[in-house]
Amino acid sequence: MKRLAQMIARILREQSGVSMILVALGMFMLIGFTAFVVDVGNLYFEKSRLQKALDAAVLAGAQRLKVSESEAENVAINIANQNGFTVTTDEVDTGANFIEIKKTVNKQLTFARVLGFSDSDVGAYARAETLETLIKGEGIIPVAMEDVVYNPGDSYTMHFQAGNPNNASVNGNFGFLAINGPGGSDLKEGIMHGANREINEEFEYTKTGLSWGNVKSAFEYRIGQDNTKPHCSSYTTADQTCSRVVTVPIVETFQGANGKSMVKIVGFASFWIESVNPNGNNKSVIGRFIPTVGSGEFSEGENYGIFTVKLVN
Repeated sequence: MKRLAQMIARILREQSGVSMILVALGMFMLIGFTAFVVDVGNLYFEKSRLQKALDAAVLAGAQRLKVSESEAENVAINIANQNGFTVTTDEVDTGANFIEIKKTVNKQLTFARVLGFSDSDVGAYARAETLETLIKGEGIIPVAMEDVVYNPGDSYTMHFQAGNPNNASVNGNFGFLAINGPGGSDLKEGIMHGANREINEEFEYTKTGLSWGNVKSAFEYRIGQDNTKPHCSSYTTADQTCSRVVTVPIVETFQGANGKSMVKIVGFASFWIESVNPNGNNKSVIGRFIPTVGSGEFSEGENYGIFTVKLVN
């Protein structure tokens, strides 16, 4: 800037009259244009950086809304800080299904200082919301549960023996669906890897018979897949990246089923597998229903614990 000013001064000394005025005006316009291009570009870059940081912060925070609003707020603030911006609690607002951040930062200008402008404010706003009804997803296992109240975190046992009311023998049915096919090996494959399913007006056929050996080995396989993932060993930290977190279909009822029957899927839930009781009369799988961030198609409706988050303008 000093060299540019010296050049202008030299030109002005060597010129006179109209020429001097025109040269001075031209140089002034050049400085103004340079200031505009450089500083506006810097402001745009800063706003983009701030927007990306806030977007990342609210998306991360929204995933913790099911834990608590304060947890969501803390996570969002930490993510913003990691991306180079200090966010305070006064700049964050939360609700049962949303989190938003509004922040303004001050940016120092460069060339515009010659024109008397030293700084400018840059602002950004980001909001993320939860969408709570999974209507179509991947990895759905063929072990269904009836549509009753399941409290997140409570221990629940899938019983697979005759005479027990939960997943019990209802005229030959044990809660299995013929999603992958009618055979025992199909059931095993379905529990291990799941299938694509959606909520619609169609019904699913049940799969009759216990086939406990296939059921047992499939659930044990999923637990074993997480041996190198410490966060998967507890339901409080497990998520959809864990193999032992399965997506189970929720059906209206198994009552009235008699042999191979048809049932209607009304929702999907996440179930963390704690253990498998393999022997004797206590053939069962113990686990807990947990809220998780899932992938697939979501809509409004009854929530069974799987949700997604999205940015909202």
